[in-house]
Amino acid sequence: MKNSPLLGIVAAVVAAVCYGFIPFFTLPLKVEGNADFLSDPSILFYRFGFASLVVAGVMLLRRVSFKITRGELVTLTYLAFISDGSALFLIDGYNYMSSGVATTLHFMYPVVTALIMMTFYNEARRASTIFAILMSVVGVGILSWDPSGQTSLHGVVIVLISAVCYALYLIRVNRSRAAHMNGLKLVFYILFMGALIFLAEALRQRDFQPISSALQWQNLAALALICTVVTNVALVLSVKRIGSTMTAVIGALEPLTAVVIGCFLFGEPLTWQVAVGILLIIPAVVIIIFTRRR
Repeated sequence: MKNSPLLGIVAAVVAAVCYGFIPFFTLPLKVEGNADFLSDPSILFYRFGFASLVVAGVMLLRRVSFKITRGELVTLTYLAFISDGSALFLIDGYNYMSSGVATTLHFMYPVVTALIMMTFYNEARRASTIFAILMSVVGVGILSWDPSGQTSLHGVVIVLISAVCYALYLIRVNRSRAAHMNGLKLVFYILFMGALIFLAEALRQRDFQPISSALQWQNLAALALICTVVTNVALVLSVKRIGSTMTAVIGALEPLTAVVIGCFLFGEPLTWQVAVGILLIIPAVVIIIFTRRR
């Protein structure tokens, strides 16, 4: 079982489903006027802070060095800002649209990655890739035109920025000093620096909020462990067993999980615009992933 592809498939499913649970643990903390309300920077500070402590514990157990060079520090700093921008814009997008729509739009990051690689890195322009990009653009247009008022153009732009940030993060991880770093060390510093960045932002806004209830502890701990640590560990395990292509394809469960949670647990409507938009974007992402297969 240790080297079985089945283990990689299971790990990919676990990673995708766990990531799709982000709105489940986040939305209860974003209800303004509620005693359990936390600002976005505070939520992200605790999420990344707790997760970095867990990863640090794993590094200590494995005796992985925390030492980095000055050049690596510079690289990790700008990678942290890009990664944190993705997380911040996604969580802010929940204020303007349903969690399922927001996660689906964020899942466009493979499409954005392909577009950036073709435009700035001279990657081959395949007809299938261009067709998939057009499909995704139409899907975004349909989601933006949601007449129910559940989705706003402003929110769509915010979440698309989240997808762009994540695409840039993936590109630069593979095209910088970070590509040669130990995986655990890379994840630790990205999470740790993210926690410091969001702490500074919360203090700048004079909106840093301490944890004051058991519900906050439960949701923040789940965000850190389930949606951050487990997701990252499962992704690494999956990529090693079945490769990045199949792992990314199974990642389509991320927005589907968010849509199911939003509809059944938060009462978010599943309109025909949302359904058609999802049915265009997810296949477009799958096409992009397979055409970029190495």
